[in-house]
Amino acid sequence: MRLLKMALLAVVLVQFIGVTAFAAPISFLHEGSGSGTIGGNPFNSAFRIRAMGDTANRQNYASNSFFIDHAPGTVEIELVSLSLVSTFTTATRTFMNNESTGLVGFSRAGVSGADLYNGPGNLGFWDMLSSFGPVTGGASLLQWTNSPVNTSNGVLVFNNGGTQGRFTARVGVPEPLSVITFGLGLLGLAAARRRRS
Repeated sequence: MRLLKMALLAVVLVQFIGVTAFAAPISFLHEGSGSGTIGGNPFNSAFRIRAMGDTANRQNYASNSFFIDHAPGTVEIELVSLSLVSTFTTATRTFMNNESTGLVGFSRAGVSGADLYNGPGNLGFWDMLSSFGPVTGGASLLQWTNSPVNTSNGVLVFNNGGTQGRFTARVGVPEPLSVITFGLGLLGLAAARRRRS
């Protein structure tokens, strides 16, 4: 019985602690408003861009400036006035420029990805390995027409312009399977203790 309890505890610890220590998922939320077209249809709307990545994939693009490419299939934009949610099919990333502007933004993927949305600036230093925000401030939409940004609802084009932006990042959201495993482990320990009593 003691061996069983030790095995259950080991499984729980590996599953629960291991996910947050080694997998390090990170979620990003970029918010603002702007005008443009999606699939040729015009809009002028508040938007929310949600994306997932992994802090293990953080890369430098300049000294003390970082980016994380988003996981494929996880990047969505909600155009509030249209009640429309679209999934990006063009690869994208979230970046933090710690060099001169202290701003966070959303761009095409890769080391030299063109900026699409420069969010709030003058934020100080963020290493992209921890949760951050929410932060708000002046933001700008730019360069959407340089090359197509494809979504599940067609090409998305934002017109250049200024907006009030908001950004939030959350690190270490446990995977549902790990939470279930953790719960089952606790139930197993409780059952073993009850049988012993």
